[in-house]
Amino acid sequence: MSLQTLAERRVSRSMMMIHLRRNTMALLRRRSDLTGKRRCASAATLPALVAVMLVCTAMQAASALEIIVPAYFYPSPGSPWGAMTAAADEAPITAIMNPGNGPGNVKDQNYVNAVNAFRAAGGRVIGYVYSSYGARPLAQVTADVDKYKTWYGIDGIFVDEMANTGPAERLNYYKSIYDHVKQVDPQWEVMGNPGTNTIEQYATWPTADRFMVFENVGSAYPGHAPSAWNAKYDSEKFVNLVHTEASAANMVDFLNLAVSRNVGGIYVTDDVMNNPWDTLPSYWQQEVDAVAQINAQLSAGDFNGDGVVDLADLDDPTLGWKARFGSDLGGGDFLDWQRRYTGPAGGAAIGLVPEPPTGCLGAVALVAASLGVTRMTCNPSTTKRKSAANGSS
Repeated sequence: MSLQTLAERRVSRSMMMIHLRRNTMALLRRRSDLTGKRRCASAATLPALVAVMLVCTAMQAASALEIIVPAYFYPSPGSPWGAMTAAADEAPITAIMNPGNGPGNVKDQNYVNAVNAFRAAGGRVIGYVYSSYGARPLAQVTADVDKYKTWYGIDGIFVDEMANTGPAERLNYYKSIYDHVKQVDPQWEVMGNPGTNTIEQYATWPTADRFMVFENVGSAYPGHAPSAWNAKYDSEKFVNLVHTEASAANMVDFLNLAVSRNVGGIYVTDDVMNNPWDTLPSYWQQEVDAVAQINAQLSAGDFNGDGVVDLADLDDPTLGWKARFGSDLGGGDFLDWQRRYTGPAGGAAIGLVPEPPTGCLGAVALVAASLGVTRMTCNPSTTKRKSAANGSS
């Protein structure tokens, strides 16, 4: 899969958004109806055609790609926790801790130390709980959530064995878990794991902030088809786990395939069943490097460095393109911005090619003229979890 497929998403964020601005951007998206008029007003200095094409269309944000590691290995000296920590400043990484099929019965100082070091290096940690597809007593699940809050400084909860069908009572069960987590800490995220495609009601109820919608062997990944409703949401809402994939080359292809499928979180490993999450892959550093490269591609066009590709990158009076570069900016940089920003009005997602249609050429020419640019080129089912402590399901 070519990196050119990354251009299919219309607005991109730098990878720091994963760590610093997830909640802020969610709020801004909820207010998009109100801010649309202000965005159009800020485009008054641009030709009307460009304002209509690039501003007053429905916009969907695409996050940087994040590595989601089921870290079901004990943090003893020399464990994979060290390698994860070393990589935490190279790419966004969230680790799912699992001391004992959940938080365990007692606080473990080795986990405290590992979690604190990983987070200090830039990583995020969420705690594993299981739900038995809605059959586990709710009080047991919430008690596990409370233990994580008491014992460890983490960033959220991972709900395993999540159902992916109705009825409403089952949805309400997961909403109760979600609501409890948000009461414990409003900043905590909830990641749910049906391990396969799920129905949209789980997102709208809501029952989780992110969903693990693929968990299977590598040979099944190319043929996987996400649910159509996924395209209506930001990529950061979806996570894929791929195991039993021996090829590092396939791993890189799968990362790019995930981006093209509107998936913001992924992990690929050559570890195998019965527990494919008890170590890091042999190509771990290659995976980290590949994600970092993809994210560098995604952040192209973010001239003012705020993590969002938008009109402020052009007209911010201090940090925007015009203020920083004037007419000396090359056309290629502007094309990066145009590709990252949006597609034709009404389009859901676009696959840009080096030679856009005539309408695009005309719009780019108008923008270039307004900004004083003299030259422009427009060219099997969910796998059962095992804890680090005892290997039990």
